[in-house]
Amino acid sequence: MNLRLLQLADSAFPSGAYAFSDGLETLTVRGEVKTAADLSAFLCGQLAHGWGQQDAPACALAWRAAGDELSELDALLSDLKLIQGPREASLRVGANLRRAALHLWPDELATLPPTRHHAVSFGAIAAALGATQADAVSAYVSAWLLGRVASATKLMRLGGLDAQRAARLAEDAAQRCIQDALSATSDDLGGFSPLLDIAAQEQAGLESRLFQT
Repeated sequence: MNLRLLQLADSAFPSGAYAFSDGLETLTVRGEVKTAADLSAFLCGQLAHGWGQQDAPACALAWRAAGDELSELDALLSDLKLIQGPREASLRVGANLRRAALHLWPDELATLPPTRHHAVSFGAIAAALGATQADAVSAYVSAWLLGRVASATKLMRLGGLDAQRAARLAEDAAQRCIQDALSATSDDLGGFSPLLDIAAQEQAGLESRLFQT
């Protein structure tokens, strides 16, 4: 796999993605996600019905898109992300990712078209850095999956090994998400996860918070 892609997807890359939990914080506060099995179910649900039905295919489509197509993808994601918190998080992380990448690889990304959302920025940047589409989407999905696992270790009474086991149990869902994304068209972007959307919406009203969403 392209070493630049691994750097781009690393949790230490200054995109700010670590500051968001995608509704997981609300679910842990409610007591709905308490165990490694609960965490695995959350991850599989997001991959199959929520995040994985929007961001993963958007990343794949952005990898092969040109200027106007990237703008259309950004607009579509803004329309699909009905909850303000996750929508603004996607835009903020996308802007941070783009800014950092342009700083690190100014020559390679000199002609990078404008992008806004995280998925769109990641796919377009990965393509410009020479990553294959399959590698780009795999890295993007892996970064999301392991990012949520890292969030869980801060939110739950869950050791690192148990959290990683939850990610392992979500492997099949992640693989299906990747394969579906690679064959998706813009008409396939959607998802239906009302409980996760409600959790993301209510997170802003928690009495105390570790994450921004």
